[in-house]
Amino acid sequence: MTVTCDVTSEANVEKAFEALLSNWGGLDILVNAAGVAPAYPLVDLPTEKWRSALEVNLTGYFLAAKAAAKIMIKQGIGGNIINISSKSGLQASRDNTAYNATKAGEIHMARGWALELGEHGIRVNSICPGNVFEGSKIWNPEYMKVCAKKYGIKPQEVIPYYVNKTALKREIKGQDIADTVVFLCSDKARTITGQTLVADSGQVMVR
Repeated sequence: MTVTCDVTSEANVEKAFEALLSNWGGLDILVNAAGVAPAYPLVDLPTEKWRSALEVNLTGYFLAAKAAAKIMIKQGIGGNIINISSKSGLQASRDNTAYNATKAGEIHMARGWALELGEHGIRVNSICPGNVFEGSKIWNPEYMKVCAKKYGIKPQEVIPYYVNKTALKREIKGQDIADTVVFLCSDKARTITGQTLVADSGQVMVR
């Protein structure tokens, strides 16, 4: 089932969950994954782009989690909330002020929610992917050009450049992140909450 939703609008988010409940009758898992990444040097970052990132990456996660938590608490059978953050939430990258700030904020929101919702059997965790190029709308041709300029390489060299920065020298696929979500939401992870799992082929080490 697909429901189009503006995650920055509380009314829109609530309608999306109402549609979901009317079709499925309940809610077990929320994965917050909407995101934007305006890449600019600090001195060139348009204020409207900064505010847009705050709205989508932070307010959007907050509104979806708020709606989901209400449903899960009422159901009384627990549940899982996953925030898709980024390695940039742990280790800042250049020319990425808005993304760095919001991705770090997503991790800290999840930690606080884990403390609040644990008594209801609701586990909350974050996943920090590395650079997922396949199927990404963030890694569009324009963004590739920005990154290429930043590192003094050609756009076609961006993917090999990032893959080479990892310990495993392995490109991360969307399925790798999906598998991480499945694990965290499974009973095999029943004692894991408030944690940040980094799926980046060994680029950023959690300290």
